[in-house]
Amino acid sequence: MAGLWEAIRSLLARLFGGSDNQRRLKTLEAMEANVSASKRDNADGVESLKEEIRTLESLALRKKQEFEQSHGDTKRIVAGEIERLFRELDRLRGRETILAASLDRVGVALAKIGEAKAALQAGGSEEQFDDIAVELQDLFAKLRESDKAARDLEREKYEVAAPPHVDTEQRMAELADEAKAPITLSPQTEQRLKNLEAEEA
Repeated sequence: MAGLWEAIRSLLARLFGGSDNQRRLKTLEAMEANVSASKRDNADGVESLKEEIRTLESLALRKKQEFEQSHGDTKRIVAGEIERLFRELDRLRGRETILAASLDRVGVALAKIGEAKAALQAGGSEEQFDDIAVELQDLFAKLRESDKAARDLEREKYEVAAPPHVDTEQRMAELADEAKAPITLSPQTEQRLKNLEAEEA
């Protein structure tokens, strides 16, 4: 994506730097091609995100069955896996928000490029064209920020807390009689699993 932003920056400089309408029109067409490519990339990102979410939801449901059939430490490990799956799903919601905002901004940018082309072809005033070019510059700055936010979100990792000291006698008692210290999922995770099961039905 860095190459896209460099290309757009260069194209914006050409828009502001010249007064030849034919040259400006060619610049706008090149810009339109770059923005359309960004739109396709974002749409592909949404499709990829949907597939990733489907996979994680399916895995959470399988892990729920494994949780119900497990005992002792295995049950605790599976509970942790389910919790991590839901944290990952929550992280993906952030990416979804960013992609949706980018798609909206790209749509606005394409409309503004269309306006600029129409202004040039209709012989609009230099002031009108400059106003549109400034709006495009602002839009591209926001799109670049969204792209950076998406990359930052991709790099985000959840930190796992350090394991506590193990009380061997207590753990042996738990294994002998799990009813004394049952391993459960958080109420939020239980509800999310129920919602997934209802959607699957």
